[in-house]
Amino acid sequence: MMFAISGQALAAPEINDYAYQALLSESDQPLQRVDLPIDVMQNLTQRDLGDIALFNANGKRLPHSVIATPSVVTDLDLELPFHEFDRFTRERSRTVTTREQNRQNGSISELSTTETQAIQSVRKDYLIELKPDNVSRQFNSVELQWTHEPESQVLEIRVEAGDELDKLRVIYPRKSLTNRQSDDPKWRSIDGLPADRRYLRLTAVNEIESFVLTRVVGHYQETTTAAMLSSPVELKISEENDGRYYSFALPSAVPAESWRIIPAEANTVINIDLYTTWPGSDNRVRIRHGISQHNIINAEVKPSQPIRLPARNFERIWFKSNQALTGTPSVELNYRPYQAYFLGDGNGPYTLAWGNHAPESQASNLTTLLQRSLREAQSQVATVTPGPRQLAGGPARLAPEPTLPWKKWLLWGLLILAAAVTGRMAFRLYREMNTGNPA
Repeated sequence: MMFAISGQALAAPEINDYAYQALLSESDQPLQRVDLPIDVMQNLTQRDLGDIALFNANGKRLPHSVIATPSVVTDLDLELPFHEFDRFTRERSRTVTTREQNRQNGSISELSTTETQAIQSVRKDYLIELKPDNVSRQFNSVELQWTHEPESQVLEIRVEAGDELDKLRVIYPRKSLTNRQSDDPKWRSIDGLPADRRYLRLTAVNEIESFVLTRVVGHYQETTTAAMLSSPVELKISEENDGRYYSFALPSAVPAESWRIIPAEANTVINIDLYTTWPGSDNRVRIRHGISQHNIINAEVKPSQPIRLPARNFERIWFKSNQALTGTPSVELNYRPYQAYFLGDGNGPYTLAWGNHAPESQASNLTTLLQRSLREAQSQVATVTPGPRQLAGGPARLAPEPTLPWKKWLLWGLLILAAAVTGRMAFRLYREMNTGNPA
């Protein structure tokens, strides 16, 4: 009986142990991903999103991991303009002898003149613009296309970078390049460029007959942060002696990142003081003064910055306008987006379940695996979408049960009873041993 009850008490959670569920779209890929909607975020009871589970069609929990939606890194190219300049170089000198003969009165005279002449050649220097549109980019590399003579010879150039022509700094005194011997772009690219520089100057330094640059392409990456999830909250209005206060409670155990105020009237600026209250206390504490928010939609006006929520565990957020308002403003909470990765076992369709005040440990955690190769996993994972929200165990699973958990109490009672029986048996055995061996 003790083992039977303990098996029930310690059994793995089922779908009905969670408040809500949603059927996922089907995919035959082993690794799948679902973006968690705002409805999931606001019906969790664990700050670490621990009350999320994935089930197969047979009700078995699947290995999964919940991670913050990573930023998207995109590889981009930009063709860069460049300018050509003539550079006259004195490479070597030669000796020239001139002889002149003169016949006069039957005699021949000869005049020999020897002189040394300097030979100059024309080389091309190139100045590349790294900010053609006045936008700062960190180029991972600059790929060149050119011709030079002789083709079989490696091109060696000096590379300088800077913001002014007379203040260029050498970053490669002698960079070797070739565009004939390999298809590898690294053989014709310059990397290790300093950040936020305007110009790049290329100068051929080895003995070649010509160097003609034809095209320059800069390679860089652009990072796009995942969009925040927004949700309105219900405001409570309190009329007090020193004015009108607006307040709201944070609806989820998962902390929101920020919030913003939207004035009731269009093209309006609102200036507020921010207050908070601690759990179990009615005393408001002002934590910030003079915060501005607006809803002006204009290309010349920057959007108002969201207000960062305090990291501490406050019970309510309060604010008071420093000017009279004609209508009640609205408030939106911004949540960081999360994704759930899970391993399918071929028994679909799969179900996403969430909201459990007493979640058990995961069947298996994929976090370590995903962190090692998250970008590779993102390219191979199948994205599935949740269907409409349905009741599982219902909202009652979001709070502890009001009644005593009889299974756990019965289990503890059986354990205590077993300990008492074992102790009584040991005591009887001890008495028998003492009786059979008198002093």
